[in-house]
Amino acid sequence: MNVLTKPALGQPKRKFADLQRASMVRWAIIVALVAVLELTTRTGMISQSLMVPPSVILAELASIVPTEQFGQDAARTLTTILTAFSIGLVLGVPLGVFLWRVPAAGRILEPFIVTGYAMPTLLFYPVLLAVMGLNAGPIIVIAASMSLIPIALTTMVALNAIRPILHKLANSVSASPQQYYLKVLFPAATPLIFPGVKLGFIYAVIGTVAMEFILASQGVGFRAGFYYRELNTADMWAYIAVVIVLSVLVNSVLTWLEKRIRRDML
Repeated sequence: MNVLTKPALGQPKRKFADLQRASMVRWAIIVALVAVLELTTRTGMISQSLMVPPSVILAELASIVPTEQFGQDAARTLTTILTAFSIGLVLGVPLGVFLWRVPAAGRILEPFIVTGYAMPTLLFYPVLLAVMGLNAGPIIVIAASMSLIPIALTTMVALNAIRPILHKLANSVSASPQQYYLKVLFPAATPLIFPGVKLGFIYAVIGTVAMEFILASQGVGFRAGFYYRELNTADMWAYIAVVIVLSVLVNSVLTWLEKRIRRDML
C-alpha cells in the first residue's frame, strides 16, 4: 500500500517543481533576448533605424503611458476588441448550436465557414470603409467575423462530442428545453468550447490591431503605424511593446480561466 501511495503523493510536488523550472527557463529566455537586443542595438550590429534598445523603449513607454493621447488610443482599442469579441461570442455560440442541431445544415455550411476561416477578411476593409466610413465600424465587423468562426466551429464540435448517456439522462428526467441546454449540454461542452472562445478573443485582438495599423484615426495599432510612417522608430516600438504586453496578458488570463474551467468541470 505504501509503495503505491508514495508516488501518488509526490506527483503534485513534482508537477509543481516542473512548472517552476519551466517558468524559470521562460524568464531566462526573455532576459537573454532583451540583453542580446540591448547589446546588438547599442553596438550598431542592428541599426537603430530598425530597432532601438529595449531600455529606450522602456523610457518611451514611461513618457507615453501617462499621456491623454495614449489613454484615448488604449480606450479605443480595448473598446473595439471587447465589442468585436462580444459580437463574435453572441453570434458564434448560437450558430454552433444550429450547426449541431441541424446536421444537414452543418454538413452544407461547414465548408463555407472553414473557407471563411482561412480567407483573409482584411480584403473586405475597403468595401466596408466605403459603406461605413472611417470609424470603428469596419474594424469591428472584420474583427467580429474573425472571432465568430472559431467560436462557432468549436461549439459544434463540442456539442457533437457530448456522451450519449447525458442526452438519455436529460430525457429520463423530462428536462425542459431550457434545462436541457443550461444544465446538461453547455456544462458538458464548456471545457471544449472554451478553447474556441479563447481563440476567438485572440483573433479579435489581432483583427483590431491589424486594421488599426492599416487605416484608422485612433487606437494603439493606428499610433504604431503612424510612427512607422513618420520614421519615429522609438515611439513605434513603444506602441508595439504595448501590443505585445496586451497579448501576453490576454493569453495569460484566458489560459488561467481555461485551466480553472477544466479543473472545475471535468
